[in-house]
Amino acid sequence: MFNKHKKAMRNAKFKKLITRTIGHVKVDTVLTEERVTPGDTLLGEVQLSSKKGFKEIEKVSVSLMQQFPFSDDTVANLSLITAEMRLSGEQKELNELVLPFELKVPYFTPKSAVNRKCWIQTDIDLPYKLDPRDMDFIEVNEHPLLPYVNKIVTEELGFVKTNREEVIHYPGFKPKWVIDKKILNHPLYPMLSSRQVPVAHEIEYFPPEEFRTKYREIEFIYDISENGMDLYVELQFIIPKEIGGYFKRAAISESDRDERIHKLSFINEEIEDPEIIKKKLMELLENTELPDELRV
Repeated sequence: MFNKHKKAMRNAKFKKLITRTIGHVKVDTVLTEERVTPGDTLLGEVQLSSKKGFKEIEKVSVSLMQQFPFSDDTVANLSLITAEMRLSGEQKELNELVLPFELKVPYFTPKSAVNRKCWIQTDIDLPYKLDPRDMDFIEVNEHPLLPYVNKIVTEELGFVKTNREEVIHYPGFKPKWVIDKKILNHPLYPMLSSRQVPVAHEIEYFPPEEFRTKYREIEFIYDISENGMDLYVELQFIIPKEIGGYFKRAAISESDRDERIHKLSFINEEIEDPEIIKKKLMELLENTELPDELRV
């Protein structure tokens, strides 16, 4: 494994060097790429040097970080995936050390944007260290399935993509110690609880013309894997004016009782056939009934 990694680093056409001084240790992080796509494996190595050695260091960690909007005016920095390298007794006695690592970019990583920048952060558990505050950004491309499906639904089914995309963080959706039945029964819980960071990237559309008296908006959430794709489709229904006054309709909308989330699953062979994607989506739109709360 180490020899294969070493060969890949040696043959890399591009190398990005990130230099830090943390405490008494100089830390150079070398990457083979500065632009990645979800599903890629990012190779690199951490080069440590210190005249005092590394006796106080137990481990070195490299994280793929991304900013996520928590509200209109705040963002949070979350680790998408982390590689940890523990030092042996022999390594702690050295003055120079090279630690190879690889990071599998999660399929749910959204494309880099103004409010969701991505970067590599290297850290060592050194007592009394200085916190490195610089961010060495790395670009994340859009996964090819997103524009592929977008082309099918907009050009062939009549969906209209809006300019609104959101990355929503669900902090209570981690599997450990969850007892809230509302969370456990949420349609997205099985997907989000399996992720290191429970975030969902929502892409919004207006429905095709023939469904605009039934649906207000439609949102897609992708759960992509090596074997296929689960597409979570959130249908937002139009609330009939006959349902009650303005405040009652607003309360229904605020509590999301006008929304339903459905999962459509596709294996790789089905994804290759646009007709299968179109058929499953159209059947969903045609056969989904109005929620009881919205029946007049």
